[in-house]
Amino acid sequence: MLIMKADTANAVKVFKKAALSNSPVVFPTDTIYGIGADFFDVFANEKISKIKRREADKPFPVLISDIKQLDNLKITVTDKTKKILNKSWPGPISFILETELDGYSYAVNSGKIAVRLPDKKWLRETIRRMDTPFTATSANLSGKSYTGEFRSIFEIFKKDIDYFLYEESYSRKNTPSTIVDVSGKEVKFLRNPLSIDIKDLQ
Repeated sequence: MLIMKADTANAVKVFKKAALSNSPVVFPTDTIYGIGADFFDVFANEKISKIKRREADKPFPVLISDIKQLDNLKITVTDKTKKILNKSWPGPISFILETELDGYSYAVNSGKIAVRLPDKKWLRETIRRMDTPFTATSANLSGKSYTGEFRSIFEIFKKDIDYFLYEESYSRKNTPSTIVDVSGKEVKFLRNPLSIDIKDLQ
C-alpha cells in the first residue's frame, strides 16, 4: 500500500506505480475526493466499477490537463462550445461533450463523455506528465453518501485499493462538480450544486 500527500511529484509516483498493476488511485480533485486511473486502462477502470458496485449506465467523469487533451478523447468542439470551455475552465464544471471514441463504456455513453479541467495545479500537471486523461468518479460506494473525510474514505476502500493521495486541508470537500450538457444545440444543466447561472457560461 502507498499513501502520500498530494503534490505533483508524489502524485506522478503514485499513479505510475498503480499503473504497473492496473490499479486505481484515490485522490483529491478540485471538487471532492475521487477514484480514478488512466482513462485508457480498461482493467483499472473495470476494477473501479467493481469496487464501487457502480451501475454500468453511470459513466465516470474524465479529467484533462488542458483543452488540447480533448484530442486524446476524440472530441471536436464548435467555436461556440470552445468559448464556453475557455471561460469556465479550469474550474469545478464538468461538460458533456460528443466523442468519436469506441468502447470505454465506463466513461463513454451513447457517444458522449463528461470532461473537466480541474483548477488544482498539481493535478493538472500530474495528468500532463502522465500524458493521458484520468477517470475520476466520487470516492464512495454507489448508493452510499459521500463522507468527504480522507480517513473515512480510506477505511471504506483500504481492502480494495492500495494507492492513496490526500490533502491535509481540503476545501469544497462535499460539493461535487456542476454538470453542463453542451453536446446539443441548447446548453443544459444536469447538476448545479454551485447554482451557476447559465448566462455566466456564455
